[in-house]
Order: sequence, then C-alpha cells, then structure tokens
Amino acid sequence: MPTRDQSLQLAFGLNKQTAVGTASSTFATFLKLDRNIPFLKYGTETDAKEIGKPNEFAQNVYPTAYDFAPAAIEKYASAEFTCWAWAYALGNVSYATGLYTILPEDPATSLELPYFSFASKLLEGGGTAMDELYLDCAMEDVVTTFEYGPGRKSAQTKCSFMGTGNNTIPSGITYPTSALSENYMLSSSMSISVNGVDYVAGTPGAKSILKGSIGWKNNVIAPLRYYPGSGLLNNAAIGGRILYGDRVPTLNFTAFFLSTSAEYAKLIAQTSGTAVLTLTHDATHFVTWDFGKVIFTSVERKTEEGLVAVDVMCEPIYVASLGGLLTVTSKNSLTTIAQ
Repeated sequence: MPTRDQSLQLAFGLNKQTAVGTASSTFATFLKLDRNIPFLKYGTETDAKEIGKPNEFAQNVYPTAYDFAPAAIEKYASAEFTCWAWAYALGNVSYATGLYTILPEDPATSLELPYFSFASKLLEGGGTAMDELYLDCAMEDVVTTFEYGPGRKSAQTKCSFMGTGNNTIPSGITYPTSALSENYMLSSSMSISVNGVDYVAGTPGAKSILKGSIGWKNNVIAPLRYYPGSGLLNNAAIGGRILYGDRVPTLNFTAFFLSTSAEYAKLIAQTSGTAVLTLTHDATHFVTWDFGKVIFTSVERKTEEGLVAVDVMCEPIYVASLGGLLTVTSKNSLTTIAQ
C-alpha cells in the first residue's frame, strides 16, 4: 500500500566513524523541511556493445557499483543541527567545556573529512517499507541563510552529503524514540559585523542588514571513491574513501543603501576587515562564524520592498597569522558531534 512521506524517519550519526565501514555509534533524529527521500543507486551495465554475439541486443546484465545519491537536508536553523552540519563540513572539530570549536581541515593533515553514518526508515501500514543505513558519508556543502521577518523561517541551514555506497539493509540500528528537541535561532537574535561595519547596532550601519548567507562547499571528488581494492558488496563496487577538492567559502549579504554607505569605497580601495556573525537562541545555544579577513568583491544596487539596498559579495582571505580562514564556535545540547 502507499505510504506518506511524513512517516520518514532519519537518523543522523553524531559521533564520527572510527574507520571507513564502521558505523557511528550514536544517532539523533531531526525534523526537516524538504520532502526528499534518500535512496541507494544500484548501478548496472550490459554486454550490448560487446562483439561475438548474434545481434546487437543485451543478453546479460552485470552490477557495477552502489552509490548513495547526494542527500539534501533543509531545516530551520537550530543550534544543534547547524553545529552538526558545519562540523562535518569543515572537519576539524574539538569540544571542551561545552564549546565546539570548528576549523577547516588542514590538507597537510588529511584530504578526507570525518565520516558519519546516516539511516532512513519509512513506515508503511504498521510495518516498514524501507530501513537503510548508509555508511561512510562526508559533507559536500552547507549554507546558513538569514533574512528579515519573524519566525523560524528567518534562519535556515541546508546541507548535502555523499556516501561511498556502503550500506546495510535493514539498518540494524536503534532509532531514537523521538525527534531531538531543538533550540531554534531566529534572525532577530543576530549580531553582524563585516569589514568594519556593525550592521545591527553600529553608526553608520544601524538596523541596515536585511538578509545574507554563509556557505562552505567541499567539491568532493566523487570518481575517486572507487579504486582497486576499494571493496565489493553483493558483487558491486563500493567506495573506500571520499576526498575533498578545492573548497569554496562564501559570505554574501544585503543591506540598506545609506547616505553614509561605505561598501563601494571599501570595494574600490580593497579594504579588508573581519567578519563575525552570530545566531543565538540563548547563552548556551548559539553559533558564531568568525572570518579573520574578508574583502568585498562585488557591490550592486537593488531594491528590496521598494527601498534601495546593496547586494555585497565577500571574499574570505586565508591569513595564517590569524589562525586560518574561518572559525565556527557553538554551544548546544549535544556533546558528541564529530567526536
């Protein structure tokens, strides 16, 4: 019988896998906004093009590889999920005295991000239509957006990730009995200072911020998951690693164009400065993004609700003496993210 997508249960691995092929040991269930159903791709090939048959038609079908379709998750920006997504996207995660400190992985240390496991279960008529565990997942990208307006939709976090194709069916894990109680952060809680201007409380700049996004893309190299010796499952290949490629940080925002607006002048002069943005639920549930140095690469005028504004694109700059490019810090109710 048909089943509704609302019955989909997702279990996100909290702690990182200790090794490729070894599942995360702790899981959390988050609610989400998108209606995507995760699935495995089972690849096949035929002998249609091979010579020595009586005709050009396929006579045999052969397995090629398992693949885990890139999973996209869209959520309101809770402190818990936002920290989870950014931790696995950047990769270098430490936890002490209740505070997560998250840095980009150093390519001199590793070209692999920490792996996590992900499971999905779809209920049907008192039974289970699907129950799958996807191992060896790595984050492809994450973006946190903020905009004017009330409610949870004012701040959202989206991410997508990829697996090696390694899987267990049925999953064999114990799903949390209920979805995690999350602490959501609204854009009205934000503090935002970019390149010398406080866009919330500064002079100039007070109350001028409208919306923006903070992003990170790992450009993982999907073909290199499979290599001689990477492994087989049911006579189909599975990957044995996921390597990140050229990583791309992004920071963009829209603000009112003020008579004292300095964005164009800073663009022309290539003035640089820090960028610090914080979303807060309360003192123990927040996420802060700290870029040590940014410059403006584009400033364009536009209208927003009939008022003149500027779209600003920033370029984060790597400065070793400042500790790198980006530091994300967070406090939330979870203690084992990427640990």
